[in-house]
Amino acid sequence: MRYFLFPLFILLFTKAYGQDVQPVEVIKSDRQVTELLDELGNHEIKLDVIDFLTQPALNIGYEKINDSYSSYGADVFFNFNDNNSSTSWSARFSLNPFYRFYFLNKTDFGGEGYFAEIFIKFSNIEYNRETYNNDPMPNEPYSTTEEIKVWDIAPGFGVGRKWVNKKGWTFEYMVGVGRFLFANNGNDDCTNCGYDVNDNRPEATFKGGISIGKRF
Repeated sequence: MRYFLFPLFILLFTKAYGQDVQPVEVIKSDRQVTELLDELGNHEIKLDVIDFLTQPALNIGYEKINDSYSSYGADVFFNFNDNNSSTSWSARFSLNPFYRFYFLNKTDFGGEGYFAEIFIKFSNIEYNRETYNNDPMPNEPYSTTEEIKVWDIAPGFGVGRKWVNKKGWTFEYMVGVGRFLFANNGNDDCTNCGYDVNDNRPEATFKGGISIGKRF
């Protein structure tokens, strides 16, 4: 009987001990995240693949990971489109400094997850200004078109998300919008002068895309 009770006691003790064991979740501290960030690198170069593949345009960005929760950098945009064939692409060149706040999904590498971004665009813009003559003289055209080139500044805001793998390759998407500071209302009428002006200058600007990058 004693030989039977001893194995039974061992079985009950093992079962009771096993029920007390709880799974342990390892939470990485900020120090460990910083060490992983230093190992992977806190500089990043990226290319917007949408601009590169769908348009004759190039958008190259640099980002410096400040810490696990923030970063800063700048994008440079070159537009090789013909202005006459792409009226929606008014910016010929833009420099876009930004500052990002990462939140909700801070992971091992830092500078990853959902983010909010504030930016300011310094843009060289091309657009067409159309002038309509309400009372043209004989042999005078009713309308004329003039190509205008100006510089403007647009502060803005955007949101997006970024992923980073263990090799340091990054993938992100982002969408944002800004407003030009010196844009007019787009239409200037001069009734007493005998002409109307249709100014196609944009008042808002878009910033965003899908980018692939590399940490170093």
